Amino acid sequence: MAGIEFVQIAVLVAFGFNVVALVALIMLKAVHRRRMRLHDRRRESYVSLLSRHVAFEHCTDRITPEMAEDPAFLDALIDVRNAVAGPEMATLREIVSRHGVVEHQMARLRSPFPLGRRLRAAVALAEIGDETAAPALMESLDDREPEIRIQAARGLGRIRWTPAIDRIVWRFGIETPWVRVRFSDTLTMFGTKATWPLLAYVRINHKHETEGPKLALRTLAQIEDRDAVKPILEILAESRNLEIQIAAIEALGELGSPGAVPALSEMLTSPHWELRAKAATALGSIGDEWATPLLVSSLRDPDWWVRRNSAAAIARMPAGIESLYEALESSDPFAADAAAEALTNAGELISARLRAGEPDEEANEPLVAYMSATGKAEP
Repeated sequence: MAGIEFVQIAVLVAFGFNVVALVALIMLKAVHRRRMRLHDRRRESYVSLLSRHVAFEHCTDRITPEMAEDPAFLDALIDVRNAVAGPEMATLREIVSRHGVVEHQMARLRSPFPLGRRLRAAVALAEIGDETAAPALMESLDDREPEIRIQAARGLGRIRWTPAIDRIVWRFGIETPWVRVRFSDTLTMFGTKATWPLLAYVRINHKHETEGPKLALRTLAQIEDRDAVKPILEILAESRNLEIQIAAIEALGELGSPGAVPALSEMLTSPHWELRAKAATALGSIGDEWATPLLVSSLRDPDWWVRRNSAAAIARMPAGIESLYEALESSDPFAADAAAEALTNAGELISARLRAGEPDEEANEPLVAYMSATGKAEP
């Protein structure tokens, strides 16, 4: 009997504890919602205040030290910072400097804890984009927390702090994939100033490392600096790493320089089907008609992906559609099939049917006739 009573008491205590916990959770949520509503109201008020200061040089509305330390003021400052440019930006920088906003956030970033406050400071400094924060952001590139490293790099990119380029590039080889990709996004902010550090990194590391040089080559393509074409061609010739070669070919295609056509054409005869397929796509991106005959030959490649990419590349060439129609009549069924797919993807099948007008006339259109003969015609 005593055992049953003990169990009943334990159940009642557990039930009471759950009720108290539920009530506490509801109250906490209500308090949080109220705090957020008040935060948003103050933020709107601060946006109006800052906008008046930016619009009117001699605005007399006061910004007190207490306001400058309010998180809502910081959010408002970032909102206005992202909305202004030119002379208005200089006015906003004066407000930031006068009230020590950057110094306050730098102190928070350099504090050992708590993490949430440090991360918020890193984001704030990245968004404000003030050069006085560069030393603290440079230090934070080595921070133990990945997201803080990401925000530090982003902030340095926003202020175009070129001494940070080498540090960011050097970390390509030791960062996690997610951080490495975000660093790549940052380097594109520096534009062509990041070209040679990235090339130097690839040259030094491509023989004993893969992931870092691969991403560096893709970053070079995003920067779109054609001065990088010749060094990338040299890397393509030197490297024996298949993934590095693929990244180099993709970069050359995106950079779109006709100077890369001879080397990419040679890749069409590589023993690796991956390189042949990527080279075909890159040649299509460049669009130099000199490569068209070589791509037509690749329609007979033993690998399906190479044939498909070659046909798609031909479709992008000047007079490429005519070359595909010629390939459609080839005695090689693989070449004809690849040409038919590329023509269909280019909208030629619909155009051919419109030209024919009547079903009886469709037989006079080579593409429609081929699709019907092979059982691939759409209803």
